[in-house]
Amino acid sequence: MYTPEAEGVIKFTLSYTPSIVDVDFPGLQALNQCRQSLWQWGVIGQDAARYAGLGYGNLSMRTVMAMYPDAFMITGTQTGHLPILTAQHYAQVLAYDLGRHDLHASGASKPSSEAMTHAALYQCVPAAQAIIHGHHPAIWRQAQALGLVCTSADIPYGTPQMAQAMQAVLRDVSPSRQTIVMLGHEDGFITWGDNLAEAVALVRQLLQDAAD
Repeated sequence: MYTPEAEGVIKFTLSYTPSIVDVDFPGLQALNQCRQSLWQWGVIGQDAARYAGLGYGNLSMRTVMAMYPDAFMITGTQTGHLPILTAQHYAQVLAYDLGRHDLHASGASKPSSEAMTHAALYQCVPAAQAIIHGHHPAIWRQAQALGLVCTSADIPYGTPQMAQAMQAVLRDVSPSRQTIVMLGHEDGFITWGDNLAEAVALVRQLLQDAAD
């Protein structure tokens, strides 16, 4: 069951090193452009009437680091209220262990509470270069009609169970539209693409289809 007081809470073991983020890190401009579109569509944001008024939604992209082959950049926790982000609002996930449910990150912000779910998807889908975790009531309610695969309603966001469920879905089926709906995370869904533009285009199409 959805518990609004838990929205935005980091539920994995986080090893975090505060650091200055390069203001011109590769991909920042593209990441921010995509994130701004998602914010304008309400897929990422903050609303006093939703989720106890806390920020929601996040996005990430893989980054190339010789020492950290699994690294990815992700929006910082509770940045949903900001229409435009800077490099200081991102975290660099350097490594993670899904079995132990722990994650090592650095940056000016702590990583989003959904970082472990992003990690699980990146591990299972090597072709995925960008991931969007958004919230939209119409997509969530119409998941079956839209032909979307779902995780169980008894699996809350950000938990070891969610990361495991995500990987189980990806092992057992090939989700159409590269999207999984989280029935245990009110209005929540996750979409991925071979690049940022593809992931955003998939979300745009879902919004159009849910509005029809």
